[in-house]
Amino acid sequence: MSSDRVSVIVSKSEDDVFDYPFAASCHPKVDVIQRRTLQWVRRLRLVSDDRALSRIKAANVADLAAWLLPSSSMHTLQLASDFTAALFLLDDAYDEGDLSVDPEVVAGLNDKYLGELFGYAQADLCDPLTRGLLDVRDRIKSQHPHFFLNRWLSHFQYYYEANLWEANNRLQGRVPDVDEYLMMRRFSGAVYTYCDLLELLLEDPLPLEIVQHPLLQSVRDICNDILCWTNDYFSLEKELKCGEVHNLIVVLRENHKITLSQAIERLRCMHDDRIAEYQDVKEKALALWSDDRIRLYLDAADAMIAGNKRWALAAGRYSGLESLTARAG
Repeated sequence: MSSDRVSVIVSKSEDDVFDYPFAASCHPKVDVIQRRTLQWVRRLRLVSDDRALSRIKAANVADLAAWLLPSSSMHTLQLASDFTAALFLLDDAYDEGDLSVDPEVVAGLNDKYLGELFGYAQADLCDPLTRGLLDVRDRIKSQHPHFFLNRWLSHFQYYYEANLWEANNRLQGRVPDVDEYLMMRRFSGAVYTYCDLLELLLEDPLPLEIVQHPLLQSVRDICNDILCWTNDYFSLEKELKCGEVHNLIVVLRENHKITLSQAIERLRCMHDDRIAEYQDVKEKALALWSDDRIRLYLDAADAMIAGNKRWALAAGRYSGLESLTARAG
């Protein structure tokens, strides 16, 4: 890697970072949801110490769920908040420590967790993450069509496989090329699973002919890119400190042999282009379908894009970016 130095300042002002033309409002019961999620984490013994629990508190998972799904019912919001807590714990397990550079162990864990989630392996209820993920799965299963559950599980499977890809890269000391990273980042962020959860805001999940239509696929893909690239921006300081290469800014810097500040500016331009594409695709979708469910779904996608940034600005998980001078190693 190059050894340049750049100052990246992010304030609480909305104008200092990516400018989203959308509006979102947080759920009025978010404090109740957060308290119940923490109770859920304790009841299922998902964390073994106060430090891990403090990280869940600092991440404000209920706040994130509320920003992503501001029009959801209490039931759906609780489901999203609990899933987010489990996902953060899973992310930390895969991204940190010895596991992050051990593809063989990651592959074994993937088989275990996916076998449990899909129901073809005996569940190891001594594993805290198994308990949490199965609880989320069973709550979806009990109240929603099986085809929706299987769609959600399939997208979750891609998340696991992306973790294996990352572990192989770390072991080899390999920085992926840009196109490869852009494709795999869609899976490593688990955003498709949240795009699925948006359907729970509707009276019924969307039919296959709409879900698989190229226009709606484009909405999901673009939404995914915007959320993941924004996350890479806000998590840059944290990932530079630990030498993590799976960040679009780092990937752009290494592949194009540019400075970190130039890579950040390139990401901003890519992001703005993606926002313009999103608006175009959304207008085409609204012109094609008069179904109120489509409008509701697209409104929810708007809120998810805007809400993700607002949460990232406030979340303790990336609070180091409030005033950052990052040195690339």
